[in-house]
Amino acid sequence: MKKLNIFFSIILLILLKSCDTATGPNEIGGNTDLALTKVGNEFGVSVQFANKYHPALSNIRDTIKIIKNQNGIVTFKGVLAIDELSLKQIDTLLGLQGLSENVKRAFADNYKKIYNFSIDSSDKQNIKAEFEAKFKITSEGIQDFIYSKGDESKPFTIVKYSANIGDKYEFTTAEGVKITRVVTHIHTIEDWELGFLMVKTTRVVEETPNDPILKQITYVGNHKYGLVGLILETKDNKVFKITIMPWDVL
Repeated sequence: MKKLNIFFSIILLILLKSCDTATGPNEIGGNTDLALTKVGNEFGVSVQFANKYHPALSNIRDTIKIIKNQNGIVTFKGVLAIDELSLKQIDTLLGLQGLSENVKRAFADNYKKIYNFSIDSSDKQNIKAEFEAKFKITSEGIQDFIYSKGDESKPFTIVKYSANIGDKYEFTTAEGVKITRVVTHIHTIEDWELGFLMVKTTRVVEETPNDPILKQITYVGNHKYGLVGLILETKDNKVFKITIMPWDVL
């Protein structure tokens, strides 16, 4: 009987240990002291349309910098600038050129509400969009606080580096809209171009049924360089590929 009690005690300890260390899909741990997330680090973006660089997209001027890091909660400040002619050309790439200004303004207001950015169009040669966004970035993965409007108690997982294909991350907004992200690809060979490097990636797809333009967003993550890309697919099947360059760690 004594041996049996010892056996059950061991099983109980294992179960308790499992409960202590288990994490849900919207929880990540890991090291927060990363070269990637030092205050002052700068990032750049390049955009392709249909796997080609378009002059209007190349005219986007960007400054994206980390301005705060509190135990892995990283705040980015970004400024994107473009001239009016290039912006109209991007409108055409998106298929929005036939829409009224009121409709396009409604689209812009919707995105401003979600992503919390401001637009200054007083200088037509230097139209600016400015934003701040918070993410949790650790050695285990990346989460954002965009849909929670910056509420750090409500993270939404973008990618976990230990993920399996089919893993899901879910979030319900204050308006009751449920958003799901699904791991669709885990590449064991280098598949994404990052400057002069090729890196392995995990891809997570977010369906966007309520978005007026986009059908889905694919997040492209790498265990060392973080979020290295986004693939935006519009409702009329146009594809924009965004590469995010972590200049200070490449």
